[in-house]
Amino acid sequence: QGVEAMKDFIYDNLGFMSVFLKPQGQEADLIEPLIVKEGSTVREVCATLHRDFVRKFRFARVKGPSAKFDWQRVGLDHVLRHDDLLTIIIRR
Repeated sequence: QGVEAMKDFIYDNLGFMSVFLKPQGQEADLIEPLIVKEGSTVREVCATLHRDFVRKFRFARVKGPSAKFDWQRVGLDHVLRHDDLLTIIIRR
């Protein structure tokens, strides 16, 4: 129990957050989130996933704490929050 508490303490104090990804046309992966720094933008998540995602970016849809409503359409500069669900739409 002490080790788990220590891991949680370290995780909380390093400033990380979880963002869940939902590939276009597929189910969301609610088991394995992407771990990013608190205050990360959609641009930073795109760059983390694949170098072409920023260049081919059209828009993203967000559901969760950072969205004003479910599946809000957002741009690259949208700041994500812990437990957001993100779908990235890119050009072919």
